[in-house]
Amino acid sequence: MLVTRFVISICFLADRGTRLFGSLGLVVVAVFALTAQDATAKAPPLATTVLNVDALAGPEYAAERVAMIPQGAEVELTGDAAPGFLSVYYDGQVVWVPAQYLSLGVQPGIDTGVTVADTPLLDAPMPDASVLEIIMEGESVILTGANVDGYDAASHDGAGGWLDKRDLSR
Repeated sequence: MLVTRFVISICFLADRGTRLFGSLGLVVVAVFALTAQDATAKAPPLATTVLNVDALAGPEYAAERVAMIPQGAEVELTGDAAPGFLSVYYDGQVVWVPAQYLSLGVQPGIDTGVTVADTPLLDAPMPDASVLEIIMEGESVILTGANVDGYDAASHDGAGGWLDKRDLSR
């Protein structure tokens, strides 16, 4: 009986509402696509340590060890990056951590990149998008893992946006 009602309802909708539901479906897909692109371009606020890791005074392994951050600790990203290192808030201070010891999800490591030219950070993954800021050559960025049509989602100084892949070195 339930199957019969379902089939009758589908047939009725197919006869009467194809245009309405087709249009509604396109709107839902468009809104979802825009929301998904926007969400993945934002700067990640929190990360988790995947192992015990040294909190360093600067973005290099030779820097002074400030503290030991335990495995599984949640830290807030400051938005600053250097090749292979991310700046985080830990125990009331700003410290540097090797990016491979941090995770945004289940896979360890957070990618960083360096701009190879003065590069616009765009609000969408397309050449005619609005420019949020210009990132100078040699600056480090956090790569959030998303990519669309030759653009990588990235964060620079806490601002999220999109960078042309050709302007990045990994």
